Amino acid sequence: MAGFALVAQPITEDLPQITGCIALTNAKVVTTAGKEPAVQNIILRDGLISTIGADAKIPPDAYIIKADSFYVYPAFIDALSYIGIKEPDQQGGRGGQRGPQNDERPVIDEEGNASLEESGITPFHNVRTTFDPKEKSISDWRAQGFAVTHVVPRGKMIPGQGTIAVMAGKDADHMLWKEDVSFFGQWTGTGSGYPSTIIGVMAKWRDLYHNASQDVNHLASYTANTNVPRPQYNQAEEALMPLVKQEKTLYFKASGVKDISRALAMQKDLGMKMVIGDVKEAWYLKNQFKANGIPLILSLDLPEDKSEDKDKAKDKAKDKAEAKEDTKAKEEAKAEVKDIDSIKVEVKDSTKIDPEKQAFEKRRTESLKEHREQAGVLAKEGIPFSFGTMSGKPAEFSKTMQTMIENGLDKNAALNALTIQPAKLLGIDHYCGTLEAGKMANLIVSNKPVFEKDAAIKYMIVEGNLYEYEIKEKKKPSGKENHAPAETLEGMWSYTIEVPDQSREGTFEFFNINGGWEGTITSTEITSGNAALNDIVVEGDKVSFSFDMDLGGQEVELEFDLTLKGDALDGSVSVGELGTYNITSTRTSKPN
Repeated sequence: MAGFALVAQPITEDLPQITGCIALTNAKVVTTAGKEPAVQNIILRDGLISTIGADAKIPPDAYIIKADSFYVYPAFIDALSYIGIKEPDQQGGRGGQRGPQNDERPVIDEEGNASLEESGITPFHNVRTTFDPKEKSISDWRAQGFAVTHVVPRGKMIPGQGTIAVMAGKDADHMLWKEDVSFFGQWTGTGSGYPSTIIGVMAKWRDLYHNASQDVNHLASYTANTNVPRPQYNQAEEALMPLVKQEKTLYFKASGVKDISRALAMQKDLGMKMVIGDVKEAWYLKNQFKANGIPLILSLDLPEDKSEDKDKAKDKAKDKAEAKEDTKAKEEAKAEVKDIDSIKVEVKDSTKIDPEKQAFEKRRTESLKEHREQAGVLAKEGIPFSFGTMSGKPAEFSKTMQTMIENGLDKNAALNALTIQPAKLLGIDHYCGTLEAGKMANLIVSNKPVFEKDAAIKYMIVEGNLYEYEIKEKKKPSGKENHAPAETLEGMWSYTIEVPDQSREGTFEFFNINGGWEGTITSTEITSGNAALNDIVVEGDKVSFSFDMDLGGQEVELEFDLTLKGDALDGSVSVGELGTYNITSTRTSKPN
């Protein structure tokens, strides 16, 4: 299964492109954040929105999508990312530092300075040199609703300049929309040599900025007067001159509160235009952001709560114990509770509470809550922000947004932070961020309101390019009486999936809790920590269920349709567009 990948293909690659016109009819259209859905037709032509309206006429040459049951939104805009930029082959410290090379001393000049490349000071680099139009992250994030992204190079202290890219096209010339629009920086040293520490990086930033300021003044004097020596500039300082003249903005990666504070202090000292990106702990400094108006780009990476999985596993085991009738089985099931993640359940009278551990758990819970509530807190304070995918995972995007909304983020504020707000931040709101005639044809077409649970994208349209995705309905019991006794399925099963030229093996475990089915799957290919089977339905000798598998940041749903015959459980597993594969399974143990 590790070889499976589920990627929807553009319709324009599946069918002959005989027209540049697409018409969506009777769709529930949300033109911008805060607007209620209105039933309208949308006409797209040559990559632009031609017409929106309830009475908009359908052109005779249009490719028609009957969207009566669908919702249409402006596509998302990613304010800061590495999308399309491959990771280095050898990656070491923070920010994409190189691995083994960091242990080698850099070559230094007569003044004791390493080269700009060795120091990670490369503001003259741009995205085009490392951008790959076929890189998997492009299709992965597009499938989550993103049509435009602000991409920056990987590197160290100053990796280079950012570019705004459209997430559709065959090559870099088609996809790279506005190049060299920003600078990207971070608190990442060289790993060896200077600057290697945060203090060194701070000092180097000030040195570069002041020298670039002098270069700006020198150039102005040279241009306006005679008898002034010809300027001779350091390549990095010359590249930073637009930052000094405030013609470009520095997007600075600072996730934690200390790094954010340092970035704010540097901005105040030097006076440059700055955006703080990949932010995870801004709530500590909300008053400063409210006062200084420096834009924020929030990370889409929320910390995981491992205790939630632990508690769920404990609850399942407890329910299993309560469902057993004989004392022996009950005691064994209770022992299972004790074994889960090394949790020890002590007799109440002999329970000892470690105050230090208790305080740590309390603070950990509070910190998790603060991370989840951050976006909602900032929105209520009136602090504008966007979202960036730099440290997020495509497979976790929907879950992350739902978690933020459940913890206080208004759905309209969430949509705003993914559409018009980043459009304004990047200076492209004239072209995208809302659905209006004349703007780019960047649309999400979903089966439900976009942040609702179980919402799924049916179509993505990126500058008129149409991508279609399969929406699979979850299987539900038919309501018929289940004649199969629990014992026929409960227990451990070993399985083998026959993939061409290879096979994948693992185990299932099924147990019946109060008349409902639960199950888990184990395999060497499953490393994400998620093992729960979903939507288990048993009707007679038919068994169906699904499993969400994380493959390198992309979530792939495996759908199983099996037939139960004694100690055999055979059938097929569907992997979306990649096809269906045979699976055989044999019982290895029964419950006590």
